[in-house]
Amino acid sequence: AVVSTQSTGVIQEGESEYRCEKCNRLYPDFKYRLMLSVKLADMSGVEWVTLFQENGEKLLGRSTQELGQLKETADEQFDKALDEPLFRRYTFKIRGKLETWNDETRTRMSVFNVADIDPVKESERMLREIAQFA
Repeated sequence: AVVSTQSTGVIQEGESEYRCEKCNRLYPDFKYRLMLSVKLADMSGVEWVTLFQENGEKLLGRSTQELGQLKETADEQFDKALDEPLFRRYTFKIRGKLETWNDETRTRMSVFNVADIDPVKESERMLREIAQFA
């Protein structure tokens, strides 16, 4: 997005000028925005979910600006940055929303919180749940 607006569409006009599609003004700089579509899996199955800016940065462990620079200058390092979270364990809080388009209804899942698993807290939670059933 352009630094001084809420626009999401930016087109490079010159070597150091960017045009905002929303307001049609030229700016000297812009900010990268992040939207990730990822496939999560656990013992119950798999689900495609979307992560936006803040949660995508948490998952990848890098800022969006840093990822944008890697994409432009070092594709191999960019690909490696995207592969870092593979097969690691996280706790995701996910929100589902029904959307209808062309008479087809589907559930769109988006992550509203992602965190590394804390083994101590997770063990305490499981012990509390076990105690409830005993």
